[in-house]
Amino acid sequence: LKAFLFDISKQLSVFVGLIITNCIVMGRAEGFAMKNNPRLSFLDGIGNGLGYSFILIVVAFFRELLGAGSLFGVKLLSTASDGGWYVPNGLMLLAPSAFFIIGIIIWINRTFKPDQIEKA
Repeated sequence: LKAFLFDISKQLSVFVGLIITNCIVMGRAEGFAMKNNPRLSFLDGIGNGLGYSFILIVVAFFRELLGAGSLFGVKLLSTASDGGWYVPNGLMLLAPSAFFIIGIIIWINRTFKPDQIEKA
């Protein structure tokens, strides 16, 4: 698509990630629903949705707190420019920091729950 219709490809590239994520989520939900009754499938969907929402909120919390020293626009950590002790970490405001935080969450989870580590 990039070779022949570059402008359209550039406009559609934003949605490619959303389409891929949708396919992963729907494929997993469909795979579970095919083997279980509607009640369990409903509970599975609610549990997955709440779990995903929780992780997004935790990642956003730490990114905002460590990146700007504030939450919801309220300064919680006095920054060095305001006479405080905290120097905001600009990396935490960028997209790659989410991968670092998710990696730390996985590391903590596997440290306290070694039975959840997959066998190679």
